[in-house]
Amino acid sequence: MITTTLNLRGFDNLARRLKALAATKVKVGFFEEDSYDDGTPVAQVAAWNEYGTSFHPERPFMRETLEDRKTRRALLKGMMAAAKATIHNTGNARRILATLGMLIAQEIKVTIANYPGSNSARTIAAKGFDRPLYDTGKMLESVKFKFAA
Repeated sequence: MITTTLNLRGFDNLARRLKALAATKVKVGFFEEDSYDDGTPVAQVAAWNEYGTSFHPERPFMRETLEDRKTRRALLKGMMAAAKATIHNTGNARRILATLGMLIAQEIKVTIANYPGSNSARTIAAKGFDRPLYDTGKMLESVKFKFAA
């Protein structure tokens, strides 16, 4: 009789690494530390723009960014690279996820900067120019990413 014993100890280590990767959260958007000079949180203004209000039309810049085919491909490619780095135990998964967070933040900034459409005549008169999603530049500069606990 011939017998073979498989050593599966490496799978325990792999499982721990994959569990740690799955628990890693990268948040992209607007965070509590950013506010306008009057104290209004940038995140609140971004939400008003994203979903609209009774006074302002919906301008879903974040959803449009994440629905973009190029952005979705980059997200998938980055997540696959992080998974491969975890499987091969190269220690690069967190760096890859940071790069992915920076990429998505940059894509949101591009969407804000190039958002189509126009403002109302009253808004144009108040701002002095017609550029949706842009007034002081504070929202544009506040797009960031963070690792969440």
